[in-house]
Amino acid sequence: VRGADANVFLQGLLTQDMNVLDTQNVTYGAMLTPQGKIDFDFLIWKQDDGYILECEATRADVLAERLSTFKLRRNVALNVQPIQVVTLWGNEDALKAFSYERDPRHQQIGCRKIFQQPIDKNELSAAIEVESDFYYRLLLQYGIPNGSRDIAIGEDTAADINLEKLNGVSYTKGCYMGQELTSRMHHRGLSKKGLYPVAITGTPLSPFTDIVSPEGNLIGEMRSSNGDMGLAMLRHDSLRAAARMGLVVPELQDDEDAA
Repeated sequence: VRGADANVFLQGLLTQDMNVLDTQNVTYGAMLTPQGKIDFDFLIWKQDDGYILECEATRADVLAERLSTFKLRRNVALNVQPIQVVTLWGNEDALKAFSYERDPRHQQIGCRKIFQQPIDKNELSAAIEVESDFYYRLLLQYGIPNGSRDIAIGEDTAADINLEKLNGVSYTKGCYMGQELTSRMHHRGLSKKGLYPVAITGTPLSPFTDIVSPEGNLIGEMRSSNGDMGLAMLRHDSLRAAARMGLVVPELQDDEDAA
């Protein structure tokens, strides 16, 4: 997203305050439907002449098309281009050796960098390459949605996917598309469900399968999983019911252990 009006253009569409990029190089945010439901989530990278929205590759063309409908006469250029992303995870001393940006969603998921040109392998000579499953499990562990694998597009709200906890929404910026529902749910505490990391003790449910208690009550919906780890959209008042079904919410278990 480039051009003289790029900042103003995105400021009126995204949940994040674009002005945070005055003091940092990357932030997290989402684009909502007019009804306040999640349409896209992405990392927003500051560039010399605009911004890069790091989104799911399979939905990049759809995002560009959606943005173009709001362009009107603004001085904004939109184009889709492939990028490569490297994520580094390790102790703080090891990460300091790389000029990477801390992932803004959670302090425990490492640093990342985007490349628009082929990656210089020498830059990563001090790092050990691991399978992508390691990163996916890291996201699951900390309750971070991985795009449409974990988000019901057009159905989930910002509160549902914990956008505030992931530093992806501003409640002090001006108006943006979908703001009314987002602000109302936040200020009135209307959220009844959310994404939770779960430890799976049985056979994982298929993604977007209803989770029904033995009593026949709908308590949530499974999202993605990897082995014994997963994400589930659960009612806040149904965590113990989920645990009885083999979906153990770590934060609930921690509370019980402390008691």
